[in-house]
Amino acid sequence: MKRRALTLQLLSAGRTTALSTEGGRIRFWGLFLAAGLMMLGLSGLALADATYEGRDVRGASRTPQILQQGSADRAVALWAWGNDDVAGRQHSVTYIEPLVQNAPLPPGLSKWPEPGEAVLSPALIRAGAQEGIESRYGKLAGTIGKEGLQAPEERFAYVRPRANLLDKHDMYPLKGFGVPAGSAAGVGESMSIPDLSVLAAGVAGFVLLPTGALVLVSACAGSTARERRLALFEALGASRGARGIFTLGEAAVPTILGAAAAACVLLPAFMLDIPFPLVDFTLSAEDVRRSVAWLVVAGVTAVLAVLTAAVLLHSKRRKSAQAVRPTAGSQRLRAWSPWMFPFALLFAVRGPELAGDDLRLPVYAVGVAAVLVTLPAVVGALCAWLGIRFAIVGGRLGMPGLLIAGRRISAKPRGTARFVTALIVMIGLVAQVQLWTGLLGENATLAKQTQDRIGSTLLTVSPYADADRVQDFAAAMPAETELLLVRQAPPTGVSPGRITLSGTCAALRALDLPCETSRFSAARSGLDPRVGELARWSLAGGDSIVTVARGPVHGAKVRGEESLSLVAVAKSGKALSLPLLREVARTHLAARASVDPLGQGWLLGSNDLAAAAAWVRLLGLIGACLTVLAIGLGALAEFLRFGRDMAPLSVLTGSTRVNGSVVAWSLLFPALLAAALGSIVSMWLTTPISVDGGAPVPGATYVLLGVGAGVCAATLCAWGWRSTNRAALRWRPTLD
Repeated sequence: MKRRALTLQLLSAGRTTALSTEGGRIRFWGLFLAAGLMMLGLSGLALADATYEGRDVRGASRTPQILQQGSADRAVALWAWGNDDVAGRQHSVTYIEPLVQNAPLPPGLSKWPEPGEAVLSPALIRAGAQEGIESRYGKLAGTIGKEGLQAPEERFAYVRPRANLLDKHDMYPLKGFGVPAGSAAGVGESMSIPDLSVLAAGVAGFVLLPTGALVLVSACAGSTARERRLALFEALGASRGARGIFTLGEAAVPTILGAAAAACVLLPAFMLDIPFPLVDFTLSAEDVRRSVAWLVVAGVTAVLAVLTAAVLLHSKRRKSAQAVRPTAGSQRLRAWSPWMFPFALLFAVRGPELAGDDLRLPVYAVGVAAVLVTLPAVVGALCAWLGIRFAIVGGRLGMPGLLIAGRRISAKPRGTARFVTALIVMIGLVAQVQLWTGLLGENATLAKQTQDRIGSTLLTVSPYADADRVQDFAAAMPAETELLLVRQAPPTGVSPGRITLSGTCAALRALDLPCETSRFSAARSGLDPRVGELARWSLAGGDSIVTVARGPVHGAKVRGEESLSLVAVAKSGKALSLPLLREVARTHLAARASVDPLGQGWLLGSNDLAAAAAWVRLLGLIGACLTVLAIGLGALAEFLRFGRDMAPLSVLTGSTRVNGSVVAWSLLFPALLAAALGSIVSMWLTTPISVDGGAPVPGATYVLLGVGAGVCAATLCAWGWRSTNRAALRWRPTLD
């Protein structure tokens, strides 16, 4: 009973003194924010897992149960899959045809569409409004319900082909919809999103890592006064457990309040679908409700993590139980901490090479986090070693600022490490954002080159259908559009590739080609650029032999290894209406017909990667904001501590000029050293990632990053100098 009463008294005493001590308010709000943001970061992992699980469950419910050949079950419908794009993004199109009355419906549909009708997702209707998506596949018969979509913003379509375009031999028989979760076919949004491990690595690296830095900075705010108080407890006979309970009482209230505030932020997501900024994603309330247990675990884990950090960072037993003030030793680093850095760097650079494909990215993310966590200890140890030399030089040259700063940073390397931690994390995060956005945008730049040169003045049309359909399609095209037949033969070991262009004289002249039969190299100068681009993107290649022949575009037969396709060109050389031609092709040529600019497949794949890069930018922005917050709190706490230490010196010397020298060597020098080392190490961390054998981020980027961090450090230290001078003017000697 007495022990319980003592515990309550210690907790109450800690809570009472939380705001009254030096740096107490900074620590209170720092722990409040750290706990809330830690809970939100861990909740992000839980919500990501629930979202992927929800995608899998809903995807499995709409996956067709395809009948195998020889099956005794009766087919109730036909099913086929294709894709299309609007606004530069791919989406899935599912073709369905019921064979019996009362055939089971796909999830999200209330009735079977009639022949020539389509049912689209709401997001697809919104995204394709400018491209006439509502009429591209036929008459719009409704929208797909939420239960039939993997995510609220998924672009998806169900299409029932027109009777004259129904190709049953290209469709699969099925007995219904729905397969066990985990065995769903890769159709829909899940085809173009990164794996869960990739997103989890991004959340861990860009959100949880800077949040961890904020936790450490907040827990260490006002540490000098706190260590003095704990030393007094120890001198009075308090055990290590009692000191821990007292510290727990200090940190418990802001930590619990921070977690409660984070819970309030998450509360609307249980009732509403929440759209995310900068990315095309909406968080499903259904998925959030499914993850409630993991969200509770995330909240408890965040609270325990922050409280554990607050207690453990001030639980070391002092060498002398008689001393009630912190000694220089209490500010020293643990001897092993700087030596962890080379092992972390080796793990980050070489570890991904030894890991499997599924673990390569998580291993790299863990290695980067370990490097950024251990590098501040290296900076602190290096500054401590240099501080002794600074003090010697300052004494010999009669430079009091250098002497004082040298002794200070040599005695307090842990304070130096705390001060530069957030700065190093910020440099690392910015470098990683540049790395991944640059890497994911590389293919987009290459794929756009062809379309930048010729745009939509030449469009490829597929598939090549029977003569009647090709004639119907040609007759329905706009008046200013001509159609050409393209016969392609890939190169062999003894001959180059071959392309034959056939069509009317008007169609050939639209590409500045002669009407009579002729043959030439596709690389010949003076050709219409569309001819060269067509050869480059064909099976024949850019060095192929082009044959021009006047003739019909319909009724052609494949010979040997050749392939047949169509291209639409404009007589005037102006851009063609892509949405209009796509609708005409799906109306007259084939239900799954496609009309695309050259290189469109590559560009769409790059756009999917660019969408993933948007997630990197979003998470990087969150990480940068968290790191700036950590830097601000850490700098404010350090300036308060530094101003208190320097105030008596200013009074004794009668001038505040010495403060500038001490600030420069105690704060500015470690910050500049951290900026330089952080930039160099960040460049080294990109070595496991390369594009075509080269670095994905130019070296000049790291120079600019180091210079920018140095400017920020100089600005912070100027602020510290001003704060120190103001503290010196307010200082009065007291009995302590």
